Amino acid sequence: MAQMRISPENPSWTAPKAGHDWRDDNVLLATAWLSELADRRTWKRRMDSTRDRFLVAEALWAKGEPTMFYDPRDTAAWYIFQVNSYANDRMNWVPAEAVRMVPTFTRLGEELPTLLGITGAEARAARLMNGDRSQPDGGLFELLVALAYRRNGWNTEFVTERPGVTRTHDINVRKGRRRWAVECKRTDRSSYDAREKARGERLAGPAHALALANNRSIIVNIAFVAELDIVPDDYLAKRVAAYLDGTGPNRWTDNQGAGTIREIDWSLAHNVLANDDVYFGSSRMIELLVGHYDHDCAHSMTAKWRPGRGRPLWASAIYQASVVRWRSLSKEAVRKKAKHFRAIVAKAARQLPQDRPGVVHVGVETWSGGDVDGVRHFRNMLEMTLFDPGATRLRWVYGEYFAPEVSTRSDESWAVEETSASYRIGQHHTPEPLPDHMLLSPEKQINHGVHWDPSSQFPLRRR
Repeated sequence: MAQMRISPENPSWTAPKAGHDWRDDNVLLATAWLSELADRRTWKRRMDSTRDRFLVAEALWAKGEPTMFYDPRDTAAWYIFQVNSYANDRMNWVPAEAVRMVPTFTRLGEELPTLLGITGAEARAARLMNGDRSQPDGGLFELLVALAYRRNGWNTEFVTERPGVTRTHDINVRKGRRRWAVECKRTDRSSYDAREKARGERLAGPAHALALANNRSIIVNIAFVAELDIVPDDYLAKRVAAYLDGTGPNRWTDNQGAGTIREIDWSLAHNVLANDDVYFGSSRMIELLVGHYDHDCAHSMTAKWRPGRGRPLWASAIYQASVVRWRSLSKEAVRKKAKHFRAIVAKAARQLPQDRPGVVHVGVETWSGGDVDGVRHFRNMLEMTLFDPGATRLRWVYGEYFAPEVSTRSDESWAVEETSASYRIGQHHTPEPLPDHMLLSPEKQINHGVHWDPSSQFPLRRR
């Protein structure tokens, strides 16, 4: 099942001067609830520390010295700080960070009365705010799964953990005579994906430096056919240098990839920035410089720019810029990024009890684009078809795929593509417990199919 998505619009829009005082009360309701569950002796200190670190980082970013915005040992406090800023005044909002969090907090706030009626939900939320503060995503994912069952008519309760005594699953659900044990696992971003992104930035760095030294504003597009870790360090620098001094072409194809270089057309960016400030380095900023934003590409950008008054991470003017945009078409790279979750399911299955059928929900946050997502889904489908549940009573696995999008539309502050894929384990006729569900998206606005392949989609007809 996939969420429906609206097509992009003309990029020449500017934000209205009025109407910026809106509040997202559902999101604020969720953050207020979670804040109340944090340890009251330390919560104010945690939030003060999070704010102070962000303000220091914000000043460094404005000087062209990027640094991490928060302490990863207290990611939970960072989530509350960011989501509150998004929902209240957006003064300290980092769009690329908030887009990962706001969809979850929106759902929790919208359905907080239902969530409070789930036995054990408050204890699970308290744990993610305190003991699991460095890795709150797992607890948030469990809350979303529990809500989905409750929303679909299941009596739902969290299982009390017994650390050091026995393994336990996460949730029990019951509907009439049907009973299921539910285990939830939230995967981290692919380590290969993160290394590839960092490698792309290192390859782009010398190209940016050359553009700045020559006071030229350029766009470099490259489709790599080789894995980025075997691409020479000076691969892009050589081509940019030759282009800038007029001795080289503006396009090439070789055994590493194919690319083009062109000058930035400033008309779109200047027209918009004359009336609006834009978050520096955002997808919206890149859209203004390139003409459009491709969510299947990785982007690196540097510029000489003037911060907006009172908002140092927003640009009110840009004087020089360079953008490097790349895709990795290497089959080996796609395979490594599209890692299947067989090992995660095997670990989850061992936590399921023997007295009822079991289901595992695996949450996958993906930023790698449709090519990788399609391969990942196929590999998971194949692995789950061949998976041996052993002595466990595992019957179904749900892959919950989330693709956050830092939207470039005028009527959106965030967007998310979502697909829930079901995988049958073994040969059985047990109906799946949660067909046609979503965790983040309204379930009345979904299609059959997968979000990474629009051609596979058709509207879900409900009876």
